[in-house]
Amino acid sequence: MKYYATVFSGIIAALLISSFVAQAHAADLQALLVPSRDKTVASYIGVRSITLTYPAGSTLSQELDGESRRVAFSLNGTAAPEDDTGMGQAIDSINRALAEAKSPVQVSSTILSYTAVLRGEQTRAVISYKVEIKPTLEKYVLTSDASGDIIDLEWRGIAVNDPIVVNAPEIGEIDVNNPAGLLQALYPSVVEKLLATQAREIMEEPILNFKAFDFPMASWHQLFDPVGTYGGGVGLQGTEGAKVLSVYAYGEGSLREGVFTAEEKDVSVNIDGSDVKVHSTTPPPSGQITVAGYSSEQEVDGAEFALVTKDAPPGVQTSSGGFPIQVLLVFGGMMGAIAIFILFKARK
Repeated sequence: MKYYATVFSGIIAALLISSFVAQAHAADLQALLVPSRDKTVASYIGVRSITLTYPAGSTLSQELDGESRRVAFSLNGTAAPEDDTGMGQAIDSINRALAEAKSPVQVSSTILSYTAVLRGEQTRAVISYKVEIKPTLEKYVLTSDASGDIIDLEWRGIAVNDPIVVNAPEIGEIDVNNPAGLLQALYPSVVEKLLATQAREIMEEPILNFKAFDFPMASWHQLFDPVGTYGGGVGLQGTEGAKVLSVYAYGEGSLREGVFTAEEKDVSVNIDGSDVKVHSTTPPPSGQITVAGYSSEQEVDGAEFALVTKDAPPGVQTSSGGFPIQVLLVFGGMMGAIAIFILFKARK
């Protein structure tokens, strides 16, 4: 009885910690795949922060000190030629990225949301970017028969390398995929100086790069959810008769993967005789892919896919109608240990 009580307390601790983590970090990748539909709206979020540090009275200080600008808009577009927002170009770029990832998935429409904030002070300016695309992914089912469905998983790790120039309300043309895009729209003289130096690499590094999710699917954390509680809160309704959700999570720290850290880049340049430091920060990745059905990931010649069935295959022992009992024990014990560690650190 004591053993089961320990496991149960570990699971409770896991739920409390996972709830806190979900509030503290926004997902970079989110998708629900229902094989019988072969169509879903995914969410990819790119986040970046750039800090420019310069001397008081320098050229950049004179241009940016006291500046406070926020640009935010959302566009919903298709690949139709008459779409003059530039979203057709965005969709072409996403499809090109999917092809480069060797995925058969295609996108015919997407929602693009862009938010950028610039705060300038006497000796530094901080620019924050958040770019979200919500493409409608189609044709992710490779084959389907009575034994189950085979779905593509290569779409997860795309990198959109093209500039994406859209026609934004009140701003006009702006490149939403490069950090330089905001400055080109608002402070062209500033970005011209930066792009003439080694800072160009940082200022033109695409924001919509999700190559971090190329991490092998076998190393993602997987949970079989029989009641639809953890699969992004979707429940089992609308999953076309699936009796279980397969939830793949990536980005949470663990003893196996260690702690994911932010990606940081620095460069020092000289602009108009003043030393300027450019610092770029990209938060660590966090993603979740939920599959309607019992999913088993596979890999052939480097290409990853999943075999999905409505029921767990024969021989797979589960508890609560879908959770493998080994997963519950390991997950509960691990998270219980983490909870104890956190409490210990808090008391120091």
